Amino acid sequence: MDVTLSGKQILVTGGTSALGRIFVRRALEEGAAVFFTYHQNTHEASCLAQLGAKGFQVDLAKRAEIDQLKKQIQSYTRALDAIVQNAATVRDHTIQNLTESEWDEVLGVDLDSVYYLIKRFLSFLFKKPGSRILNVVSRAGLQGGFGIANYAAAKGGLIALTKSLAREIGKKQVLVNALNPGFMKSHMTQRIPEQAFRQNIEESVLGTISDPEAVADFMIYLLSDRFRGVSGQIFHFDSRGTN
Repeated sequence: MDVTLSGKQILVTGGTSALGRIFVRRALEEGAAVFFTYHQNTHEASCLAQLGAKGFQVDLAKRAEIDQLKKQIQSYTRALDAIVQNAATVRDHTIQNLTESEWDEVLGVDLDSVYYLIKRFLSFLFKKPGSRILNVVSRAGLQGGFGIANYAAAKGGLIALTKSLAREIGKKQVLVNALNPGFMKSHMTQRIPEQAFRQNIEESVLGTISDPEAVADFMIYLLSDRFRGVSGQIFHFDSRGTN
């Protein structure tokens, strides 16, 4: 059996991010119909639309916009084979310097929006036995990190949400898993100090960082029919320590 997404309908949040755009392209290549959200990157959204994906500009921190997204997607379909929760934002400061708005923004996008979007789209997944939810998490959600309390708290909460939701909807034959894509070049990691960047490479037993193309291929596998019978798990595409 080939690893393919032929005939599947997939919703991806954060579709214009470093990983998101590559995954959307790979999913299209594998035969999926892809709906994706983006926040501000209209240029990349246009490029993905030219390839056949359908993009929707959404501020995921605003529930009314998620409600509108549901209405828009209902004009195309009322059933989904997978939802990939990839959208994220960062506002890195120590707790002493972290403002309430920066805390709220990161938790709103990285965790609260995941809860609300899943809640609004569960009925779409229930119509497709074997459908999937794949939440993109981070090692920070397990270990924490200096100056990223808001991001780490959000990703830690998302890991717990993944495991809890898997228990709740397993009898509906929906697989709920999470993926830590490891440390890779993106709009978020490019902001970190050079010393911290080098440290992540040194922590890798392979002396490398994650390749977004390879991560996207792994995501394709997790959403394909070749992958089945596994739910409530956190997969680490990472060669650094994750305990």
